[in-house]
Amino acid sequence: MGRSNREVGGYRGRRTITDILRFIAVALAIVVVLVLGTLFYLQRYLVYTDDGVRLDLPPFLQSLRREDPTKDPEGSTPPPDVGSVSFVEDPAGSQSEPGPGGVSEPMQSEPAGFILALPVGDVLNGSAADRLAEAGADAVMLEMKDREGNLAWYSDQEVAGRAKVNGEQSANDALRQWNQGDVYTIARVCCFRDNSVPYYRNRMALRQGGNNWRDELGLRWMSPAQEDAQAYIAGLCGELAALGFDEIVLENFAFPIQGRLDRINQGESYNAAQFTQELEGLLDQVEQSVAPYGTKISLWVERDTLAGTEKVSGVTGALLERYAHRIWVREDELEPAAADLLEPAGIGGGPERLVAVTSSHTQDSPVVQAEIGPEE
Repeated sequence: MGRSNREVGGYRGRRTITDILRFIAVALAIVVVLVLGTLFYLQRYLVYTDDGVRLDLPPFLQSLRREDPTKDPEGSTPPPDVGSVSFVEDPAGSQSEPGPGGVSEPMQSEPAGFILALPVGDVLNGSAADRLAEAGADAVMLEMKDREGNLAWYSDQEVAGRAKVNGEQSANDALRQWNQGDVYTIARVCCFRDNSVPYYRNRMALRQGGNNWRDELGLRWMSPAQEDAQAYIAGLCGELAALGFDEIVLENFAFPIQGRLDRINQGESYNAAQFTQELEGLLDQVEQSVAPYGTKISLWVERDTLAGTEKVSGVTGALLERYAHRIWVREDELEPAAADLLEPAGIGGGPERLVAVTSSHTQDSPVVQAEIGPEE
């Protein structure tokens, strides 16, 4: 009798088909809610470009998968000229084969020599010297600010901290020590094309309606007219000069010339009548920030800008003549040659002032060659 009671007391009933179906229905409902929530959250990061739709994650999510501050986030297109760069003195204008050459100290009439463009990581891990020696180069160009806005050093600028684009603090000491050597160092800085800062500081951005404007690559831009944006770029250049760079090349330092420009909100941040004046204000600040260190400022422009056939960037021949130590431009087979565009634009100094960059591709990486004149 006691045994019968224990059997009855231990009985808990069987799980019915209804219970199983109810469990499955609840699980499916949870999955559907999670998927819909994720899609709703991510739809704000869908970017519609001429090449289709792509997902552009916010910088704080991109940083989770970024292993090296000098690398472009996954999915972005790398710059077209990461590789070796040859600067060959050629006053006669004839083509010269890439080769090693001496790098001039300031105020000496020597060719700038053969320059190897390396990731900053090679300086940090100590392999840069070996790579320069292997290539027969004695000058280097380092990308210090890329178009995503990422910095290859730790900046004290409050904007950099807020936008979470800083590199490692240890990079500063390594770069400072490297720049004390005999290598002529060029810092490459992508200025206002910046996919990070506008995300965190909308008031510094070019805007389209209530959103950040994006260019033909789906990237955000700071407004070259915004005082805070100008101060940020000038401050970064001052820090790079203090780290010991001999030359800083500014790219995208003007207003954008590609993309749906007609969609940019007009006003203080984008007033075509003030473009050139605003760029002059920026470059005045940059000059002041690097002046204590003797660092040269060069400007990278597009061919149409040098030729004066585009009128939307704010860059003029007079501006280039006044502010650019050297003018960098991608050379092509179009006529007239880039060197022949200088004098008509009112730019003195002759071909020696021009860095004519031609790109070709190898199996490993794009290669850039450029002719450059002697140091003044």
